[in-house]
Amino acid sequence: MIVPRCHPGSFPVTGIGPGSSLLTATRCTDIAGTMKQIDAGIGMVFGVNYTGSVYTRLRDSWIRIPGTLKHVTVGPAGVWGVDHKRKIFRMTSGTLNPIFNGELIQLDAGGERILAGVDQFGSTFCINSQDLAAVTDNRSATFNSIGSRMRYYSCGPLGCWGVTLARDVYYRLNVKPSSCIGTSWTRVFGKFQNIEVGSDGRVFGISVTQQLYMRKGISLDRPTGWGWTKIQIGNLRFNHASWDLGHLWLVRTDGKIVKCSSEEID
Repeated sequence: MIVPRCHPGSFPVTGIGPGSSLLTATRCTDIAGTMKQIDAGIGMVFGVNYTGSVYTRLRDSWIRIPGTLKHVTVGPAGVWGVDHKRKIFRMTSGTLNPIFNGELIQLDAGGERILAGVDQFGSTFCINSQDLAAVTDNRSATFNSIGSRMRYYSCGPLGCWGVTLARDVYYRLNVKPSSCIGTSWTRVFGKFQNIEVGSDGRVFGISVTQQLYMRKGISLDRPTGWGWTKIQIGNLRFNHASWDLGHLWLVRTDGKIVKCSSEEID
């Protein structure tokens, strides 16, 4: 076991879960800066700090993006965000532009060219790929109501995952670019604060005890996988996790950022 603070180098990471084995050789490094939330996708990384300032990662530095947000997301649907007034923004040409329709507290752009999110009451919404392509700056977006009570909703190439107001986990069946609302929910065991789906379909979650978990066994035939594996990095606790291109980006409970890379995470 290492001390709580991560230092550049290699760290032992243990995996604890149904059928899991010991995960080792994972390399974790501290990244300068502090963030409230971070999201990685399609080769880009964006983050929002505690004052609402928005940043993107360029090589080894954070670059400030004009504007303020509460939550930011990046994926096949582009770069989107919501501010503290629940207004929706889309980034075009490096600028955050308002989309005049709806009020949300969380958005996710990681699905197959769809956009999804939840409002302050837990209602869940999404935009089909064809409607998303028609959205222009300062224009309305056509949201479809999924209707379920979620506090967090995240999508990837194999579908969407939601966390209810009671912190239960569900997978949305039959989500398609042309029909983002899907058909029904299936329950997945566990209690989580949030779930994030990577651009390659891998699923990570932060539990109610602020510990990091990864979903094992996900495939086209079994998109919900078969179990959770706990990834223990010292004694650290986390608020947020995001995976893209072999890198796991983590926000600690104190806002500090950790980046982990490993071929052992699969």
